[in-house]
Amino acid sequence: MEKKSGYSAGPFTVDEIGFIQIADAKVLAAVARGEIDLNRIAREELASRGLGLRGEWVGFQKARQIHGIDDSGTNRTFNRGSYEDCDP
Repeated sequence: MEKKSGYSAGPFTVDEIGFIQIADAKVLAAVARGEIDLNRIAREELASRGLGLRGEWVGFQKARQIHGIDDSGTNRTFNRGSYEDCDP
């Protein structure tokens, strides 16, 4: 059996992950260099929706716990591979 390569390989279709095709080249390049942690961004987005690791509803507080997002209400900004606290 031939192994697939590229982002269409795996459990998701190109249509399901098509958002990557419209991402700005500057952002894609930063991701490729490891300057942006898409896993962290995905965890923050899931937590903000109250969703667990499989996309199931768990509630906002539980989702923040699951994804390791703090409860302080502090704004977080991404800067060169890490998140830094920002004054609101």
